[in-house]
Amino acid sequence: MPTSRELEFIQRIHAKLLAYLNRSNDKMVHPMNRVEDLLSRFDLSIEGSSDLEEIEFFIDEYIDSSVNTSSPRFYNQLFSGFSTMGYLGEAITGLTNNSMYTFEMSPMGTLMERTLIEKMSQLIGYKDGFGTFVPGGSNANLIAMLCARERACPNSRNSGLFSNIPLIGFVSEESHYSFLKAGYQAGIGIDNIRQVPCDGNGHMDIVKLEAMIELSIQNGEKPFFVGATAGTTVRGVFDPFEKIASICKELGMWYHIDGSWGGSALLSKKHRTLLRGSELSDSFTWCAHKMMGIPLMCTSIILKDKTLLKQVNSVPGTDYLFHGDDGEELDLGLHSLQCGRRVDSLKLWLAWKYFGDDGYEDRIDNLFSMAQHAELRINQSKILELLSPVESLNVCFRIQPPTVDEKKWNELTIMVRDRLIMNADTLVNHASINDKSCIRLITVNFDLTLDDIDEFMKNVEEIAQELANELSK
Repeated sequence: MPTSRELEFIQRIHAKLLAYLNRSNDKMVHPMNRVEDLLSRFDLSIEGSSDLEEIEFFIDEYIDSSVNTSSPRFYNQLFSGFSTMGYLGEAITGLTNNSMYTFEMSPMGTLMERTLIEKMSQLIGYKDGFGTFVPGGSNANLIAMLCARERACPNSRNSGLFSNIPLIGFVSEESHYSFLKAGYQAGIGIDNIRQVPCDGNGHMDIVKLEAMIELSIQNGEKPFFVGATAGTTVRGVFDPFEKIASICKELGMWYHIDGSWGGSALLSKKHRTLLRGSELSDSFTWCAHKMMGIPLMCTSIILKDKTLLKQVNSVPGTDYLFHGDDGEELDLGLHSLQCGRRVDSLKLWLAWKYFGDDGYEDRIDNLFSMAQHAELRINQSKILELLSPVESLNVCFRIQPPTVDEKKWNELTIMVRDRLIMNADTLVNHASINDKSCIRLITVNFDLTLDDIDEFMKNVEEIAQELANELSK
């Protein structure tokens, strides 16, 4: 237990955290840190002990140097904003320090997680699905591939993969790189995760998928897995799920949907059509720390077959922890790749309980309307070009003033992005689509307004025009 002095210290730090929340309302985003400045200002060595005053100094500096991801000027990642219930859930989770392997060690957390998994399963369309919370979408995609491997090569978790027939997985060329990592982590091999070309708007090309699978079979390989994407990282597009499902069903391949980014659109009656066919998949990744506004990390992997997670994760030597008295399947560690696991379910359960289905639907619909407004502003501009139709919350565009040589448009686009950080205290990312550099605007903050989008677009155009004038001299 903390000493009385440490309790006073905790109270003082909590007051600073509340002050930070008030200060974050000024919309400041990026403190413009440089590695050399931080290293020259702070002694980050940890050899000796420090008193509470020195620790307080470092806490102050950490807060001051942090990017304000709750600001409506933070468009840089697939997450943004502040969640009151999420913050409280994180604080309570850290304070109570329970672990999710057994019901005994986390009674309420276990029941909350089971409730959330059941709810998400129903939204996906699984009648009797099951799942577990994991530390991020990459881990969820790995577990999906492990389950697919076990189905394709029964008992491979025990005997390994020693067949002369290689397993082959297929993902789109615009899917998340975690599929490639899962390939080597699961023993499949990166070279055996084939990337399927996309159509002009970034969706997996079904004709080319079928041709690649057919060629694989002709070459004596065993296609076993297709990973589709609900909301790609750069463009935010959704693959043709029903068509992919038909191919997987015919060939007996595992069908996974990476809904890390776009899975939360299932909460909107208006936009859940983007995920039509999700119920036909075998597994589904869902990151609530993205479109649902929960603090990092908060991810689940959900399977249609409720028995498979336990089958894949069953190993000897666990009787010290699991005592065989779990008749109601309440010891969730039996279904997890991890042993110790933090209670990520609490913050999501609190937020969902607070907003309700209708509250989340309203917020997600508003996020989509913000992206559509940004798309409208770009289409009205004489110097901006949309590089991909807006399907969800990703708005990808480049700067192309007629007064600047086309060969310099890529350079100019990145220059505008960098100048936005310096001059407008706005953090937005850049990416590349078909060798064209673009600004990737993400509208995922629940507090965003039309005025925020208008301010952003105004700053982009003004900075772009200034730079265009400089380049055309």
